[in-house]
Amino acid sequence: MTGAEKPQYSDKDWRLLNLPHDWSIEDLPNQKDGEVQGPFTKASVGKAANGFTEGGIGWYRKTFTLNKTYQGKKTYILFDGVYMNSDVWINGHHLGNHPYGYTSFSYDLTNFLNPVGKPNVIAVRVDNSGKNSRWYSGSGIYRHVWLLPVNPIHTKLWGNYITTPVVSKGKASVSIQTAIQNTSNNRGAIVVKIDLLNSLGQVVASQKQPLTVPADSTATLTQKLTVNHPKLWGLDNPVLYKARVSLIADNQVIDQTITPFGIRSLKFDGQKGLLLNGQVIKLKGGCIHHDLGPLGAASIDRAEERKVELIKKAGYNALRTSHNPPSPALLAACDRQGMLVLDEAFDMWEKAKNPQDYHLYFKDWSQRDLESIILRDRNHPSVIMWSIGNEIFEAPDSSGYRNAKRLSDEVKKLDPTRPVTDAIVFLPGYTQKPWAAYEPHVANLDVDGYGLKATGVFFF
Repeated sequence: MTGAEKPQYSDKDWRLLNLPHDWSIEDLPNQKDGEVQGPFTKASVGKAANGFTEGGIGWYRKTFTLNKTYQGKKTYILFDGVYMNSDVWINGHHLGNHPYGYTSFSYDLTNFLNPVGKPNVIAVRVDNSGKNSRWYSGSGIYRHVWLLPVNPIHTKLWGNYITTPVVSKGKASVSIQTAIQNTSNNRGAIVVKIDLLNSLGQVVASQKQPLTVPADSTATLTQKLTVNHPKLWGLDNPVLYKARVSLIADNQVIDQTITPFGIRSLKFDGQKGLLLNGQVIKLKGGCIHHDLGPLGAASIDRAEERKVELIKKAGYNALRTSHNPPSPALLAACDRQGMLVLDEAFDMWEKAKNPQDYHLYFKDWSQRDLESIILRDRNHPSVIMWSIGNEIFEAPDSSGYRNAKRLSDEVKKLDPTRPVTDAIVFLPGYTQKPWAAYEPHVANLDVDGYGLKATGVFFF
């Protein structure tokens, strides 16, 4: 079936599921004696690298009816993660295809929804076929899905960008950039009001500013606030604030978003290393995959929380999301518990590690996927560095130079407050390239990353 075709099927025999869901785990009770249905089979294309699990094609279907609160609204659907190569339809209309299994993505449903009170049908096709991963990926809609109704004038998805350019014990400067979208045919005159709330819910700083948003366009506004005697976010005392951004028209709040953030300073020094709030921090880190062990790949909020608890209890203060962006729930847990994060984007670029992996989509999708990662995750105080790739085979080649610059520049455009790294594979005899061939590549990085594959030792 091509992406443009409408799904034709009967779902009367389908199973009822709650999302998030990992179909290889869900299928376990349904396996019949003598039948290879999944999740485990010796015929697995990925073999041991995927835990001998099956992939294949799966379908989801959801019927829902909107009430009057959706009248006059723009309605979006947000998928936190679908593994992989998903196509989505609403009432038979194809919304789009999203190949990468680890980035969040959204669609505007508004123009294809039935009137209030009449049922709508959303269908999702997921294609996890072939050998596309070097680890257990899971299959299907394994992270949360959100239905988001908003007024025609609203803060864009991930439209708040919060930074703390000046931090001291006496006061901190908090900068909030807000991207506001007007989907109506009329110019909108609004007031953007920001309240900063401490951990007790008390307003510690407030500011508002008028803004005119032209019809069918987006406007951006930056406001700077001061917090006196701030509680700094750190490893032992990860205090979180919240930014409440309200859009007001005719003295009525028409949109409101609440974004958690931390007040902290971050500096990387060639001599001292990492300084968090002016203090030298020695990273004691580990690399983790996105799955939850025997619970599977489905992102369960409490299990993500416990995962970070166990890592911290073992004496670690940092983790690297190998080799893809994590779930929002994991980053939120790191924020609450004081865990530092190296947020990684890709396991490969243009050169394959498996025949059906992300290299097939990298040229067309890497910029869009990287934008999704940075915009979604840049307000998390736990995130201290961005990794644009892991063990990049083409690092010493012209395509590696070109892509390192392109990806690094894109990160800096969206978030200039954190350094960029990636992991190259430098091992004479393995790569057959001298160090000089890597220099144009690492010139695009703020922090060099090395993966010595033969010894199993990794340096960042």
